[in-house]
Amino acid sequence: MSNKVVDLPRNLLDNILERLPIRDAVRTSIMSRKWRYIWSEIPQLVFDKEFFEQITRKGQLSVPAYKFVSVISKILLLHTGPILTFTLHIPNIQCDWEVHITQWLLFLSRNGLKEFSLDSSSFHHHKLSFPLPNCSNLTHLKLQTFIFKHPTMFGSSILGNLISLHLENITFHSDIGRRVFHAPLLESLKFAGCTATDHFFILAPKLKTLFATDSGNVQLKCFKRTANLSILSIAPGKTAGNQGQDITTEWSTFLATVSNISKFSFDGFFLKVSTGCTLIAKLSVAFNNLEHLELNELSFDDLNQISCVLWLLNRSLNLRKLDMKAYKVVDNAMKLDLGFLEAPDCIKQMLNQLQTVKMTINGLMAELLLIKRILACSPSLEKILVQYSGSVDACKGFGISIELMRFSRASTKAEIVYMKS
Repeated sequence: MSNKVVDLPRNLLDNILERLPIRDAVRTSIMSRKWRYIWSEIPQLVFDKEFFEQITRKGQLSVPAYKFVSVISKILLLHTGPILTFTLHIPNIQCDWEVHITQWLLFLSRNGLKEFSLDSSSFHHHKLSFPLPNCSNLTHLKLQTFIFKHPTMFGSSILGNLISLHLENITFHSDIGRRVFHAPLLESLKFAGCTATDHFFILAPKLKTLFATDSGNVQLKCFKRTANLSILSIAPGKTAGNQGQDITTEWSTFLATVSNISKFSFDGFFLKVSTGCTLIAKLSVAFNNLEHLELNELSFDDLNQISCVLWLLNRSLNLRKLDMKAYKVVDNAMKLDLGFLEAPDCIKQMLNQLQTVKMTINGLMAELLLIKRILACSPSLEKILVQYSGSVDACKGFGISIELMRFSRASTKAEIVYMKS
């Protein structure tokens, strides 16, 4: 190796090693005397899925579990600097992972750990029946694919300084009881694919971002006093089944308490249940701070969902960005009376702040009429991107493009981009 590379400034060497996989970073110790111990001071250690695949030689799971444990323990033992970030993927291999994770976390907690990510193999849920060790400096925590059983799984020392908490594919066992955990500094909370979350409550007065995806029974009573909440994503998922109405009732009640939201994200299932129960229609809340509205899996062959979209637009007069994605068309969809979409007052006031729109369509008349109304009510619109799905053939797609160009526009600079998704 040339002296020019060896004599790079130390901060540049650190930046290079931090961007390498941990296996390659350790290997740099043989390059020269100057490089021998540099890797041992990098502040982030990532033992992800790629790391384990390299050890098992292209994914052959013939390597015993003790080899994985040995490699991680040895790297931790040789590490001399603070470890601020630690990411660990648990492979689908039988091992007493609880014992080793506890030991590693005890070591990490004494080395300034701030960001910790732990995920199990997607093929196997591991049961965590132990409390996480004292990590008072922890600010970011991500846990994926586990079953929590211990009643004190999160101590006050874990949540005390936590800023973000991401829980994915987590089941909260009834053994933990119904507990309220206080997270005074928590700003971002995400639930994705979690079940039995009614056993788990987090009191977070500084919360700014709340995501609940395919986690229908997330309890909201702890979020009613969340005055700083600005980003909210709701997607209960169709797995909610018969509980859909109860879930949406609670969400709709929650919406009435929200005033500072700048970004909303909903899915079609939520809108369908909400409007079917006339829940959203009863809300008088105005989303004056809403700047970005995202609606996914919309069914434009459902009058309730179309009405809900209009309801949201009429209460979001400061909207700047709008994203809508249509759900696939059902073959036996009923023909709808769309006269109300032709009425000029279906969007009652001008969307004076709206600048960009992105919409994925299936070529239904309801979709085109909604685009027509948006174009007519958006004097500041700069670009509208319309993407059509693969179910639209070339002939129909051409006809849609001609129709779009005929629509009048309130904005003289509005650009219409039409393309296949």
